Amino acid sequence: MLFNSMTFAVFFVIVLILYKILRRSFRAENLMLLGASYIFYGWWDVRFLYLIILATVIDYLTSLLVDRGRVTSKQFIKAFVFLLSAAFFCVTIKWKAVSWHFDGWKPVVDIDWNSILPLSIKEWWVFGLSLIVSIVIALFGSSVIRSQWATRRFYMFVCIFLNLAILGVFKYFNFFADNLIAFFGHCGIELGEWTYRIILPVGISFFTFQALSHTVDVYRKEINASDSLLENAVYLAYFPQLVAGPIERGKHLLPQFQRPRIIQMDECKEGLWLIFWGLYKKVVVADNISTVVNNIFGPYDKLQLTTVPEDGIRCLLAVYAFAIQIYCDFSGYTDIARGVGKLMGFDIMLNFNLPYISVNPSDFWRRWHISLSSWLRDYLYIPLGGSRGGTVLTYRNLFLTMVLGGLWHGAAWTFVLWGIFHGAILVIYRLLGLTKLTEKARFPMNIVYIIIMFHLVCVGWLLFRAQNMATVGIFLKAICGNFKGSDNALQCFKTIAFYSWFLILFQLLQIIKRDLFPMKSMHWFIRLNIWVFVIMSIITLSPKKVTEFIYFAF
Repeated sequence: MLFNSMTFAVFFVIVLILYKILRRSFRAENLMLLGASYIFYGWWDVRFLYLIILATVIDYLTSLLVDRGRVTSKQFIKAFVFLLSAAFFCVTIKWKAVSWHFDGWKPVVDIDWNSILPLSIKEWWVFGLSLIVSIVIALFGSSVIRSQWATRRFYMFVCIFLNLAILGVFKYFNFFADNLIAFFGHCGIELGEWTYRIILPVGISFFTFQALSHTVDVYRKEINASDSLLENAVYLAYFPQLVAGPIERGKHLLPQFQRPRIIQMDECKEGLWLIFWGLYKKVVVADNISTVVNNIFGPYDKLQLTTVPEDGIRCLLAVYAFAIQIYCDFSGYTDIARGVGKLMGFDIMLNFNLPYISVNPSDFWRRWHISLSSWLRDYLYIPLGGSRGGTVLTYRNLFLTMVLGGLWHGAAWTFVLWGIFHGAILVIYRLLGLTKLTEKARFPMNIVYIIIMFHLVCVGWLLFRAQNMATVGIFLKAICGNFKGSDNALQCFKTIAFYSWFLILFQLLQIIKRDLFPMKSMHWFIRLNIWVFVIMSIITLSPKKVTEFIYFAF
């Protein structure tokens, strides 16, 4: 179910009506939100919903063991029945056959079971159930274990291991298997075929990171484990930020499910603006500019073209266009998510803060995908040692963190190189003292540093967008060696300018006013005109085809 679809609009209106009806009991609201979130995620494929429920049960039981050293029989039975019921309803029922009776309402994605793994449903069910039962018995069979430091740490690592195992199997198995086969093949050792047709579940990188960070926070005593399985489940599955973030922390989002939510008029106004502004960025800017990006990158992605183009300016414009596209696509999603949350009284964390006015790499990662960069800092960089071990170890930790951050985005060498590139410029800026220099800069030098940093980020976006290293080389050669214009390049520039001019003006206004919601201080007539312009642009300029958000692939 996509935010930019009519299906979601109908779904959200129904959720808001039910939310209003259930206002007397926040627990009833939580139960309704959990059901709505499972419907929202299951719209793609019900079977993958089981992974979220599995991650929920793992997080729930391990966080209790970490916090209290024991799981009561009631908690254990409740979690196990929940997991077993999920296995039955999500895996064994043939929802594809059921959906044939509801053609207008069937999930967006209909995938035959054999496209997930080459096992029969019976074999997979027996294997999955036996594995789950074994894990549950091994970890939670004794419900009266006393808390000690060693056992607390052990259960934290169990949670980390199981969540990373889920992520690793579905996202990275084929990548590592293919590269291992290729490596041994170069050494003259034939390993045979290991790869399977494993489909990447939507949002798996987000909800696994959110689950394991909660247990780690409990271990660090930053939050207490919740007795309520419902609260844990709705925290992990809350639909606005489920499939593309932000990656919320338990200490921020979970307490909001433990108390009544207060809905204020100012928050509702801001929430509505965020929804429409996010839609504008997605359907007006990102989706229309994507045609420029795809038309130029497409032939090279498919290896239909391997020659260096003569108009390097057009290639540069394609990289600029992708920088705008990915920003508007991703920040548009999180704007809508935050807006939906505000209409229900929730505060979802800020994920983007004008990233393209960054003066150095550190500044960029304080502004871009804030939930991921702060997650990597708190759960990877600092545990590796942070800046405590001296200069060399600090640079090593920075570099490793960024490389793993690149791998988080996708199982491909281009993403790894993207992480390596960002790790390298972080280290170089610090090594040369440029981080402090750029942060102290004033006008006009800060503009120079912003332009330099933007172009460094664009080099990274070339690595990110290209589907193979040959494309990266071709584009760099064209931009550096054949920097010429053409009529096609001029047309690309006109398209980019037409769809992005208002975005640029509005963000300049945000910078000048130092406020991400500058409309609240404007005259009502100006506000009205902005609202009308944004809504009419969404209606008249959005493409007919509804497209997914880019980060759904991660």
